[in-house]
Amino acid sequence: MRYLWSRFLIFFLLFEGIAFTIYYNFGPCGMQALRALKKTKLTAQDEIEKIRLKNNNLREEIEEWKHGLFLQEKFAREKLAMQKENEKIYFK
Repeated sequence: MRYLWSRFLIFFLLFEGIAFTIYYNFGPCGMQALRALKKTKLTAQDEIEKIRLKNNNLREEIEEWKHGLFLQEKFAREKLAMQKENEKIYFK
C-alpha cells in the first residue's frame, strides 16, 4: 500500500510539474503572451515617438507662421490671391 501511495504521489507531482510548465509558457498569461505584449508596447512607443516628433515639427511651423512675414505673405498671395496696392495678379 505504501509503495502504491508513493508511486501515485510521484506520478501526481510529475503531472503537476508538466502541467505547470505548459501553462507557464503557453497559457493566457504565459511567457509567449508576455513577449507579445512587450512587442506591442515597443511598437506603441515607437509610434508615440514619431507622433511626438511630428507634433514638435508642427509647433515649429506654427511659430514660423506667427512670426514670419514672408510665409504669411506667400500664403496670402498664392492661396488667397491677395495683392498689394498697384499690383496685378496673373493666373496660370
